[in-house]
Amino acid sequence: MPDWVSISEESTIAADSGAKFFVDDVEVAVFRSDGALYAIEGRCPHKGASLGNGTVDGGAVTCPWHDWKFDLRTGAGLTNSSLPVATLAVRVNNGSVEIDRETLPQKTSLATNVDDGIHRYLVRYGSLGWIGVFGNVDRVECRHRDRVILQTHRGQEVGEILSTPEDLAAQNNSDKPGGEVVRLAAPDEVTSHEPRSREVTLLLIEECSCVLAESGIDLAIVDGEVLFDGESAVLYFLGDSNPDAGPLVTDIAKRHGLDRIELYPFIDPPEPEGGGCGKPGCGGGGCHS
Repeated sequence: MPDWVSISEESTIAADSGAKFFVDDVEVAVFRSDGALYAIEGRCPHKGASLGNGTVDGGAVTCPWHDWKFDLRTGAGLTNSSLPVATLAVRVNNGSVEIDRETLPQKTSLATNVDDGIHRYLVRYGSLGWIGVFGNVDRVECRHRDRVILQTHRGQEVGEILSTPEDLAAQNNSDKPGGEVVRLAAPDEVTSHEPRSREVTLLLIEECSCVLAESGIDLAIVDGEVLFDGESAVLYFLGDSNPDAGPLVTDIAKRHGLDRIELYPFIDPPEPEGGGCGKPGCGGGGCHS
């Protein structure tokens, strides 16, 4: 039986464009193409990019990272037919866009007795202290508590090794890597990045909180961080996701030399859907911008 949940006003999704939302902590992407609405699972099965940020043309969306294309009607992979995306039931009800929870993609498990060739590491990362499994098809020499550079779907981040491939707990093949352990971080990289991240983050929290309050958007920003790549910042909020919030902070990002500010709900990141491959940016995390 359908279980419809409202995610946005219909007017927020412009013609030939898309937007990303969370439904029960699952990222979904909604698009308007040729006057009709379509909904698919929100992250690319290639390397985890948010498809809601992709470009729409001819009933298909093109991933913003590596130009993989997917049919909005069927979810078929037009670049790689072996990697489709799930389609979701979507409708407009009294001007509100609704998603049927019953059609959300279900999590799957990998077989634990198959060696997939990925070296797995348990890593603590993010200002909220998330812990996740990251991988690499090549071995990265590191030890417990070493600082490393991670590639997640958000960008490059700094993490801390908690266990290495020698640990049986880190080599459970049912754990899909949430991204890649790229390399060891040099001590001077970490010591130069962390003070700037703290300083800029405090300014971003103050400025973005003011803008959202002035616009009547009830989101309480409680934490944040500037990623290691220096291109984006992530701010964590309490409250319901609001599709109007992201555009309001775009100018603030530019004033601080950032490409973007992403607004994340204050929750643990969802596990990657579609499987991780241990290569750059594969799976992990979630956002709403």
